[in-house]
Amino acid sequence: MTVTKARSFAKALSYRIWGTLSSFVVAYIITRSASLSGAIAFWETVVKIFIYYAHERGWNYIQWGRK
Repeated sequence: MTVTKARSFAKALSYRIWGTLSSFVVAYIITRSASLSGAIAFWETVVKIFIYYAHERGWNYIQWGRK
């Protein structure tokens, strides 16, 4: 079973959309500033999408749990 880089990236992107929304909501509850919350959510997304992509690709080298 081969997992393509495009699939890993699509999964990372869809995951980050939900993560960004939750980050925005939490930041807004804390700061009560939509602009600051937007900036926090934006930068959190930029950083974490690449972290998740690397994590996903790294797991492709681990055979544990595959049949």
